[in-house]
Formats: sequence, C-alpha cells, structure tokens
Amino acid sequence: MPVYIIAVMLCAALLHATWNAIVKSGSNKLYESAINCFGGGLTVLFLLPFLPLPAAESLPFLMGSCITHIFYYLSLTMAYRNVDMSYAYTLMRGTAPLLTSLFLLCTGVPLAPSGWLGVFCLCSGVLVLALDHIRQGRFSARGTLAAFCTACVIMTYTLFDGFGARASGSPVSYTVWLYIVNIFPLNLYVLLRERRDFIPYFKERWKIGVFGGACGFGSYGVALWAMTKAPIAMVAALRETSVIFGMLLAVLFLGERFTFTKLLAVVMVAASTMLMKIQ
Repeated sequence: MPVYIIAVMLCAALLHATWNAIVKSGSNKLYESAINCFGGGLTVLFLLPFLPLPAAESLPFLMGSCITHIFYYLSLTMAYRNVDMSYAYTLMRGTAPLLTSLFLLCTGVPLAPSGWLGVFCLCSGVLVLALDHIRQGRFSARGTLAAFCTACVIMTYTLFDGFGARASGSPVSYTVWLYIVNIFPLNLYVLLRERRDFIPYFKERWKIGVFGGACGFGSYGVALWAMTKAPIAMVAALRETSVIFGMLLAVLFLGERFTFTKLLAVVMVAASTMLMKIQ
C-alpha cells in the first residue's frame, strides 16, 4: 500500500475520533449529536448538483439506515454521559467489527485464522480496559451497556449501508443522501421535546457542530476514496486506528486520566479490529 494512502487514512481516523470528542466535550451530549447531524448534512449539500439520484432499490436500505442512526445517536449519548470517551469509544469501535464477523460466521462465511486471532485479542483488550476502569473506580455498568448497544447499532447500519450502497448505483450519492436525510430525525426529536433549551444551545455551539459534522463526512469520504486506490480490507483496517486517536484526544483535551494499562488495552483493540478487517 502506498505511503500516502496510509497517511491519508490515519488522518481519516483522526477526523472520526475528533467528532466523537466534540460530542463528548459538550455539556449536553444529545444536543451535540443533533448539531453534529446538522453539520454533516450541511457539509454535503454542495455535492448534490453533481451527483445522480440513488437507484430506487436502495431507498429501503437508506430509510433503514436513517432509522437505525436515531438509535445510534441515542445510545452514543447515553454512553458518553456515563463513562469516559477513551473507554466508550474503544468499546464501540472495537466491538462492532467483532459483531459483524460473528454475523457473517452465522451466515456461512468462515473466519480465517487472523480473524480468530483478532477476536481473542479484542476480548483480551476489552477485559483489560474494563479492569483498568474498575481499579480506578470509574466503571459504569450503564455506560458499558450503552457502548455495547452502540456497537450493535453500528453493525446494523453498516449492513444497511453496505447493501444500500451496492443497490444505489452510486455509493457516493447514497452516502451524501444519507447524511442529508439524517439531519431530520434527531433534530426534529429534540426540537419537539426540548425546543426551549435546544435552540439557545444550538445558537451557541452550531459552528463547532458543523465542524464536527464535516469531520465525520470527511473521514468517511476519505475512506471511500482510499478504497478506490488500495485494497478495501487494508483501508478498513487502518481506519480502526481511530481508537488510539480517540484515547489521545480524550487525555489531551477532555482531561481523562492516562494509564499505561489503558494504552495497552486500546492498542490491543486497535490491532484486533485491524486483524478482523484484513481477514
């Protein structure tokens, strides 16, 4: 793989971790998620005139993904309310490939030896991370459950988007429309329930939210571009280094505690997800 692809994908991983850090940094995680959705959709509007409409066959998958994303942001919000970002983000991003691999295994797609090694490494890394938080007195069963639920949702919308992008005839167009449609469900939900508090919060944080949304789309867009230049499995594996960037951002900008045990666990999870993606 060319060195420039590796560098670009490391930047994409950093962008993905950045928008999560922005959501975690806000005083209201649900509002931050809604603003992030708004920012992501706003970022891609300029692309619409240059893209064809997705094929009609992809619309059920687009709607399914959109509905699933509501649960994604709600569970993400719950996780970030209760546990550190370095803990929740690592569990979410690390466990999702495991669930996807197990789903494929149940449908008759075998795991290669590297895949089983990745499963073992992931389970070990998650256990080490959980024990480190228990030792610090920072473990939360509710936050841990929310992180695992988020991983399940990630697996679900990944499958929707995988089938939807194939059926669309234009994966880029499908992705752009997904970001645009995703503006509405969560923002309407928050507006209907908490309009009086959300609007002032939105006015204060919308610039940061747009930046976060742009980071999210930038990360995904760069990954799509890289997949046209290098093996898809290798690109997907490199993207999982985002858990390392997530931990660094959490320590440097969110004031979370650094420990070598946490670093070891995060590196183990990153390595395991890369192994599972490569297999």
